[in-house]
Amino acid sequence: MTESIYTPDVVIVGGGIAGLTVALNLAPRKVCVITKNTLGVNTSSSWAQGGIAASIDKNDSNEDHVTDTLKTAKGLADEDVVRTIVNESSNVIKDLEEIGVQFDKNPDGSFNLGLEGAHSFNRIVRSKGDSSGIEIMRGLIEEVKSAKHLTILENISIDSIMSENNIIYGVIGRLTDKNIPDNHVVIQSPQVVLATGGLGGIYANTTNPRSSYGEGIALAAQAGATLTDMEFVQFHPTGLDFGLDPTPLATEAIRGEGALLVNQNNERFMFEVHPNNELAPRDIIAQNIFKQIEKGNSVFLDCRNKIFKNFKDRFPQVYSYCIKADINPEEELIPIIPVAHYHIGGVKTNLKGQTSIRGLWCCGEVAATHVHGANRLASNSLLESLVFGKIVAKEINSQPLEKERELISPSFIKTYKEKTKNKIMAKKYIWQLRSSMMRNLGIVRNKVSILRGLTEIIKIERESRGLSAKLNDMILVSKFIIIGAFKRMESRGCHLRSDFLESKKEFLKHIDQSQSSLERDIQTILKERNILKKEQSLAS
Repeated sequence: MTESIYTPDVVIVGGGIAGLTVALNLAPRKVCVITKNTLGVNTSSSWAQGGIAASIDKNDSNEDHVTDTLKTAKGLADEDVVRTIVNESSNVIKDLEEIGVQFDKNPDGSFNLGLEGAHSFNRIVRSKGDSSGIEIMRGLIEEVKSAKHLTILENISIDSIMSENNIIYGVIGRLTDKNIPDNHVVIQSPQVVLATGGLGGIYANTTNPRSSYGEGIALAAQAGATLTDMEFVQFHPTGLDFGLDPTPLATEAIRGEGALLVNQNNERFMFEVHPNNELAPRDIIAQNIFKQIEKGNSVFLDCRNKIFKNFKDRFPQVYSYCIKADINPEEELIPIIPVAHYHIGGVKTNLKGQTSIRGLWCCGEVAATHVHGANRLASNSLLESLVFGKIVAKEINSQPLEKERELISPSFIKTYKEKTKNKIMAKKYIWQLRSSMMRNLGIVRNKVSILRGLTEIIKIERESRGLSAKLNDMILVSKFIIIGAFKRMESRGCHLRSDFLESKKEFLKHIDQSQSSLERDIQTILKERNILKKEQSLAS
């Protein structure tokens, strides 16, 4: 076994929009960026279709944007955080244009702004219709490659964060190239930034890359960081139901330009549900599509309208997926399903991106900044990543450079995760877990499904016996979601419990969790399961 040791001032885990924004703004500090794949490949950032929410239209205002965000968040957003990102939205767009990112413009040079659900105005700044993530990543990657203060380490999976007594010492990882056996990497640094993305990959139906399974959350939890709002998983209403894994996304901008939601009988089922019809908040639309499916109906996106005659040019990614599925979106209905899309919870941070551990920072989807509350307003996610990327970098730069710390415990170097022992069996259990989470902790949950979900996850954990490091992380993250869902005995935003359909004042709060409280919380839920079993036995 060989080891490579790096000693940067800052190590960033994750090469999406959040991670690269932090990296670029840390100059001249010596920075190491770690990605699991080739830079820019298989990141949720590259797959982002919608764009960046920015109140730059003459009729719009930051105050309107703040109001829409707070309303969508159902009482759980931190207004100071919301104002922070909204007030920076126009500056973020300017910064990206300065590095060559090209956004869609009208003939007069103004931005061609899109409209998405729960927004009061057209305020989505887009690139090439539905290719915003690709264009923004292109611009950032070009800057990164020319930045002399950055070292990019590709194809490395992080095994653990080195920490002791609530202090960070760096990270340990391994090269994932199949041709390189047992080659480990130690990055010793007093500042670690997690920008690892979300956890949609733990669900059977998701728009996320399968590599997005909450790895950053697992790393932070194992290091002792506090997590929060883990139960809030946002389902996008319009995944393209083409039998693909991951599920391709049909951007909300398509509905913003007039597409309808219909069932197989051509009934617009959202028409009497919400005054905004197809542009209601995502949680409401996803839940009503789910109701249609439960009734045995099929659900479609209807673009058979003359305004979509140039669909190919306006939404090239969605058009490409449709053609591959032998569907002409200008003439035929597009089958859709709700899919796990964005995790609102994650590692708890303050307004500076700091976690509960000194030297550990988070930004992007892995972080829970309380900007989204209980339900994310469309296209606020890229905005959050870009703004908090700058905030985290500014805060780190404001601190004096620390001398390299010696690794105070030899055990740090021995914390490598075991390689997958049997890939076929690991895939089997991973699929079982994803199916269970979709079935039991999906769009609609209740006490019975939550308890069943925990039982199935524990069974998978027992039978797999540490078969795969990835599976172990997925099990851990699933448990945190289950615990949060069990404790939040209400419906709020994207957390819908069929046994507690109303929102409750006593749950106008965030539910924090940690690795140290995990086993105690699980035992509490298992006691409830045993009580329920006895009640069911007596009833029968």
